Amino acid sequence: MSRAHLHLTVNERETIQQVVEQLQNAEAQEVDLFLQSLTYGNEGSVRRFLKGAYNHPVTWWIGVFQLQMQKGMWGSRRQASASMRASFLSQALRPVWNEAVGTLDGNDAPILAGIARYNLKYRKADIAGRFAGGQFTNYASTGGRFGNTRLSSNAKRVRMVTNFGIASYGAAIKAVAMGYVRVEALVQAVLTGRPENLPASYLRGAGGAMSAEEAKLMQALGLLVAEVEQLARIAPSPVPIEEFCARPENVNLAGVCK
Repeated sequence: MSRAHLHLTVNERETIQQVVEQLQNAEAQEVDLFLQSLTYGNEGSVRRFLKGAYNHPVTWWIGVFQLQMQKGMWGSRRQASASMRASFLSQALRPVWNEAVGTLDGNDAPILAGIARYNLKYRKADIAGRFAGGQFTNYASTGGRFGNTRLSSNAKRVRMVTNFGIASYGAAIKAVAMGYVRVEALVQAVLTGRPENLPASYLRGAGGAMSAEEAKLMQALGLLVAEVEQLARIAPSPVPIEEFCARPENVNLAGVCK
């Protein structure tokens, strides 16, 4: 289970609570429609429950409710579906995670490097706002951890999961729900909010030495993927055996509760 902590303000927590309470008072079929539509990013179908709650993009809300479902808040059926999406995403991002860790030992990172080069050449406008807002600068300068491995000699622990990370996670989950499977498409969703399969030429490690700007984006992207991967591993805490066996459906389990 991940120990990632969501960094939400009081107002954000109150807004989430208001939306949850609306859903809890709604008909079951309305709740189903909301959760299904939200995962695919269908704003029109979810506007009723999110009216007045648009301080964050829909991908942020996808991330929030995906995490709630992973924790089992909306029942076992939805938890199973959410866990499958999270597990697939975590496995799909593993090559990029491994690349980011490998760069600590001086290894090449062809996928991360190719994605950085592609976006700075063709999608710079999509990420310019994030650069201007200091998001990537903060990722690159504060450092982080990949598991127990330091990113750099002066790195700090991975920061509490940010709203930027939640929105990026939601965008990646939406991409999974839409059927995207290639690692670069999912990383594109993390980076720009939209999945996109890249030309193969950008994933072959060609291109020579990286510029300072490309290297900065590559490092920042590795840290953002690490944050998204943390969220994908969030799961409920183990239930104490006493509590488990107190449930009527479990009291007669041979070898466990009797």
